[in-house]
Amino acid sequence: MATALFSFGVVADVQHADKDDGNFEGRCQRYREAPGKLALAISDFNARQEEISFVLTLGDIIDGNESLELTSKDFDVVLNELSKLQVPVDHVLGNHCLSLPREVLMQQLKIPARYYERRLGHKWALVVLDSMDLSSTWSSDTPNYKETQEFLKLFPLGDENPQMSLWNGGIGEEQKNWLRKVLTDAERHNVKLIVAQHHPLIQGSAPSTHFLWNHNEISTMLVESSAVVLFLCGHYHPGGYACVSGKHFVTVEAILEAPTGSHAHGFVSVYEDKITIHGHGTVTSRELQISAAK
Repeated sequence: MATALFSFGVVADVQHADKDDGNFEGRCQRYREAPGKLALAISDFNARQEEISFVLTLGDIIDGNESLELTSKDFDVVLNELSKLQVPVDHVLGNHCLSLPREVLMQQLKIPARYYERRLGHKWALVVLDSMDLSSTWSSDTPNYKETQEFLKLFPLGDENPQMSLWNGGIGEEQKNWLRKVLTDAERHNVKLIVAQHHPLIQGSAPSTHFLWNHNEISTMLVESSAVVLFLCGHYHPGGYACVSGKHFVTVEAILEAPTGSHAHGFVSVYEDKITIHGHGTVTSRELQISAAK
């Protein structure tokens, strides 16, 4: 049997809050159970620390509570569980994460930048994007706020553009330019990319109500790049999958909605010719073929 080049753990949408269960589209949100399910995932990751290089969280590790004080306490509960991880961790920020100030999250979670690239060895790299780059979360004196307002003039919130709701966000010009350079450099140096952000991009991986605001533009960039192999996201709790031009778009199922007594995490293993996702609990297992670059 072939040996994986590298492996890592993955979780999505822990969304912990010390509050009663919620209900969305007929699905139960088990806010108080989430830390226990995260603890199970971390125990599993630690048991395989010799095999995995890191863990990737795909955003919304907290839900947000009635006050900043309560939200901070919820965050502390999650941080306590994450502190038990015995491998490095990369975090994607989600819309619910930003119930706390962005600078607090980045400092406490040791996120190096709002978007960044990290080399993984074996001519692979992880690209983490900030899908709340354009969003309602910025203060009015920031360039991001001004760019968000300009975008909203072109694409107003409402049913005409199903992705245009406040629980979604977009990617601004500066980040797009950075992403173009990352893709070009990876293509030039034959580096394969795993791209991660909170919001889905492609039909099949989620309904359009959960897409990135400018999903068409960003998905086109990724699909047209010979470097991109895998895109990982959360946000749509039931999960999903789509394949476009040999690029795999995977939405990982949420810890938040795993049934009582179950769990939701996975192990991603990258081989020369395929990527496998070994799902635990409600996370779907998948085998994804790597297309030869054209």
